[in-house]
Amino acid sequence: MIYLFFVVIGIPADLRLIVTNAPFILLFVFIIAISNLTVSLAVGKLFRVRLEEILLAVNAAVGGPTTAAAMAIAKGWRELVAPIMLVGTLGYLIGNYVGTFMGNWFSSFL
Repeated sequence: MIYLFFVVIGIPADLRLIVTNAPFILLFVFIIAISNLTVSLAVGKLFRVRLEEILLAVNAAVGGPTTAAAMAIAKGWRELVAPIMLVGTLGYLIGNYVGTFMGNWFSSFL
């Protein structure tokens, strides 16, 4: 069912339109994702966190809990499916409020 969800979400995307109209946003997102991976791997190594947990956390931060759960299932890390769903959902919960606050704060400068 998760793969069906991915297909339904991805079907309307036109990659040519995204690349031609928003190359700088695409570059910005790529830089943020690579920075997230680098910092997560460094901090995870510092605190001796398992590589599987770090990679799933990065996946949940970038793609959400459904993509992280799909990765955990595909890799055979079944014991990490429930925790990553909870962490990803908690990230959505916190991120929405922080994003709204930051958006309002930045718009006050305009």
